[in-house]
Amino acid sequence: MITILQVLGITFLLAYAVYWRRGQTRRRAATWESIVARLRSNSEFGFDQVAEKYLYAEGINATTEDIWPRIDGANGLWAMYTNAGVLMELADYTAAHASNIPEELIENLRSDAFQVRTAVLMALVKYAFSHSRVASSVNAHRAASAYSGMLAHITTMFQDHSALFFPRFLEAM
Repeated sequence: MITILQVLGITFLLAYAVYWRRGQTRRRAATWESIVARLRSNSEFGFDQVAEKYLYAEGINATTEDIWPRIDGANGLWAMYTNAGVLMELADYTAAHASNIPEELIENLRSDAFQVRTAVLMALVKYAFSHSRVASSVNAHRAASAYSGMLAHITTMFQDHSALFFPRFLEAM
């Protein structure tokens, strides 16, 4: 006999499957301009001050003590979180519309995006539930370092494998 919990569980799974499928369809139909429109400027949350050559070199010039105010705290972390997903969409778009982009490079970018998002979520959770700002600052520093690496890697991808999209990428950044 089917219980109410089983019906609710199956209904939830079906609803999520429809939601996920619509998102996939939307992503496949997205244009470069629609993806770039969702990208938040790095100067908006002070990341351009934390990493001077953020598109061409990994690393940041901030300590764990001063990273939080320099990236505008939780706002900057959330911008990194959302930008990581948008940058991944740009990489997928480019891979679909350009030739000879190694799958390994795309997978490395996915790994970078995952690292950024994980570090951001850890920093936000520690910020929300901890009395000490040290833990959230350490994770914010980790997130900024991972974000810097992702920006450098995606710039290299555009520069080396997609001459058509490279100028458009620089303009968007």
